[in-house]
Amino acid sequence: MKHLFIIIFTLLSIMLPKETQAQEIFNYVLDNATRIVNNPTSNFTQTRIAQFKRTALIYLRNQAIDKRGNVTTDFLDTQAYYLSEFITSFLTDIMKCGKEDAKSARRNILEIYMKASEENPLFGDNDEETTLSYVKSGEELTPFSLDTDWQKAKTTAEILLKSK
Repeated sequence: MKHLFIIIFTLLSIMLPKETQAQEIFNYVLDNATRIVNNPTSNFTQTRIAQFKRTALIYLRNQAIDKRGNVTTDFLDTQAYYLSEFITSFLTDIMKCGKEDAKSARRNILEIYMKASEENPLFGDNDEETTLSYVKSGEELTPFSLDTDWQKAKTTAEILLKSK
């Protein structure tokens, strides 16, 4: 239960303020994740979630530059926004699981979000050692592919959750 409160606090602390300008979202999410990772008072859960966000955003920016050359701030901002929304929705849905059959329900939610992430690649990167590094370890709180179109993955997860 203590971990659930920590996760809720983490989610609340990383929510984007409404007044954030569109061109600032990517940098805001990246800077916030970096700050959490580097803060010695951040707990394990906060650090792991922030590290995934940081890794995913750096991967996103590097791949976009390598594959597209001309990367718009709108593209990066949209992906950063939906990355945050995807993770927030995932953690919220996990926390909603009741005590009865909680393990089974959490596993189903985890599988839905993993499927949504893996089935919506953004770049089609074949380097699975990198793209699936958070999935393959089996110990991550955020076991999602780095090569994800976060906007499409969020929509896919919502559809899959409604169909269950």
